[in-house]
Amino acid sequence: MRPSLGVVVPHDDPRQSLRVRRFLLAATVYTLAVALMGFYVRQGLLAVSEWHFLSLVVLTVNAGLYALLRSGRNERFADPSLTGLQMFMVCLLMGVTMYLLDGGRGGLLLLFLVLLMFGVLRLNARQFTALGGFALFCYAVALGAVWHQRPDAFDAQVELLHLAALSTLVPCGGFFASHVSQLRRLLRDRQIDLQRAREEAHDLKVLDPLTGISNRSAIIAFLDQECQRAERLGQPLAVIFMDLIHFKRINREYSHAIGDEILREVARRLRGCVRDIDGLGRYGGEEFLIVLPDATEEEASRVAEKLRTSVESRRFAPLPARQRMRCVVGISSYQSSDTDIWQAIERARIDTESA
Repeated sequence: MRPSLGVVVPHDDPRQSLRVRRFLLAATVYTLAVALMGFYVRQGLLAVSEWHFLSLVVLTVNAGLYALLRSGRNERFADPSLTGLQMFMVCLLMGVTMYLLDGGRGGLLLLFLVLLMFGVLRLNARQFTALGGFALFCYAVALGAVWHQRPDAFDAQVELLHLAALSTLVPCGGFFASHVSQLRRLLRDRQIDLQRAREEAHDLKVLDPLTGISNRSAIIAFLDQECQRAERLGQPLAVIFMDLIHFKRINREYSHAIGDEILREVARRLRGCVRDIDGLGRYGGEEFLIVLPDATEEEASRVAEKLRTSVESRRFAPLPARQRMRCVVGISSYQSSDTDIWQAIERARIDTESA
């Protein structure tokens, strides 16, 4: 889906929406910095032309970053939030601004430090420390240039205090970045665990825990849904009911563990005989229900024979070599005159009793 460029903050992608909102928050701080530089102009600490230049640079950088975010091209980068790129531009802008000012650098430095703190939200300790080192370098170069070219605008005692304060902030920011990074990893792990728990809860709700196919309530719900669909579209719908013969004797003679293993193998064989659109479920005990959407009774008969052969033609490993499983299969089709789905099931079940 192409992004709607007419919308300031996208709503169709939660992650992209968060990135844009975070960028707009940083852009607000930039706006405050530009406004504060206007006050510096009134105090004679910054030339009007230099203020216009810095304002244009800030506007151009932010417009370019916003366009990149809204176009969706940021998704191609290793860091789609563009945090590293934004922090790099902050450091460069800080260096240029500190060089152009004739005094009062501490006020604007505070706003630039606020912008640097946005990096804590996305960068790890190593990345933030590298960013802080680059910020220190840009600030030190700016101070060195001022000292060399305009010594009258350089107060060594004050500027060195500012540099010392910035040097103290970098390792502190790295510590917080490390802590936030750990919290992000913990949150991600918790989200993964929660998703797994949801999937397991869903499986417990719709799957038979022994065979892994649909349980009774799920296959009945599927049949009800397909009956409504068949009625609405005028399509055929077939139902197959399968019952394993003398299965209780197997439980009695070989143990319930062997019986469970056989049921699992039967379910696996039946699954290989039906289509992806078909429904397969354990109706109860050793009984299975198969729902065939858009299938006539003649087509269902062929499927039923395939199912029966898959069970009876090959031996089951837990049983003696000469012993085979036998089953009975009943078929019915949904009729418009049926008052409920149970009539179709009962006809297929009666068919097994007459087989």
